Amino acid sequence: MSDQAAATPSATSRPPTIRDVARVAGVSKSLVSLVFNGGENVSEERRRRVEAAAAQLGYRPNLVAQSLSAGRRDLVAIFVSNLHNPLFAEIVGAAKARLAEAGQRTMIVSAQVDDGSGATVLDRDNLAVLRDLRPSGLITVGTMPGFAELAELTATIPTVVASAIDATDDVIATVRSDDDAGIDLVVAHLAEQGLRRIAFIGGDGGTVSASREAAFRAALVRHGLGSGWVERADFTEAGARRAVERMLTEQRLPEAIVAVNDLTAVGVITALEAAGVLVPGDCRVTGYDDTSLAAIPRISLTSVDPDNRRIGREAAEALLAGRPRPAGEVLIPPRLVVRASSAPAA
Repeated sequence: MSDQAAATPSATSRPPTIRDVARVAGVSKSLVSLVFNGGENVSEERRRRVEAAAAQLGYRPNLVAQSLSAGRRDLVAIFVSNLHNPLFAEIVGAAKARLAEAGQRTMIVSAQVDDGSGATVLDRDNLAVLRDLRPSGLITVGTMPGFAELAELTATIPTVVASAIDATDDVIATVRSDDDAGIDLVVAHLAEQGLRRIAFIGGDGGTVSASREAAFRAALVRHGLGSGWVERADFTEAGARRAVERMLTEQRLPEAIVAVNDLTAVGVITALEAAGVLVPGDCRVTGYDDTSLAAIPRISLTSVDPDNRRIGREAAEALLAGRPRPAGEVLIPPRLVVRASSAPAA
């Protein structure tokens, strides 16, 4: 058996290790570690030998082990409240791209789990993983239950909150849509059509939902439309359908419905059309977040575009800067995207 064959682990025994790479390259284990951790004090000739040995053996460095090493702190965790909401994919994608530009690796972790009864709770198993992993930074995305339980993490790990209001005293910044401006754009759009009986579906499910409810009530007063009509619902399609069913049962159909987000708006449209109510002919509907759902021609939902990519990028920028922005909060100006769901009657 040749020396090279003896140095190469059997494919049926175990994966190659850093010791195998060092043996094949003819260098020390610490030098191999230095190469894969981006060390600068390595000659080009030795670096090529290590890389060639790693390629020959099929060795890949353990990124988790690297992130835990004292000399390497380039792993940022992104803790996402709801992986089913397309809104968050845009925020995560933009944050990840900016962090990659800065040489930071990222891992995406789900923050919520079903408790077995249909309700969502904080995923404490994943929270424990983050606690043990000790990433160099943390971005939380979206409203999540039990945010105060993250206090142990935010006290020791630089943290930025994106697309949410909840925070602890230790977070570097919160980056989110200006809900007051976004809801005002919607109400102004409907008021310009002469509509006065406007309902809001939302208010439950967290601080962002409550913030948009408060913004709706204030916008109605500003536009001379009264104190507001709110049907309680969370951010889900199911919650929206139940709210619409209550309206129809009580024979209280508004001229327009402002939904707390796009998923809620889809639930509203589904429930209205199932009951024979035409959208927008009998009732106009708007959403918030301008997700990919809103632009589907069959839905064609008027929605507030919060500039999710900018939210993600600004969150990454705040984390990289490592210091609070003015007032610790960055509000991103939104715009209204008008589609068929709120079109004026012909």
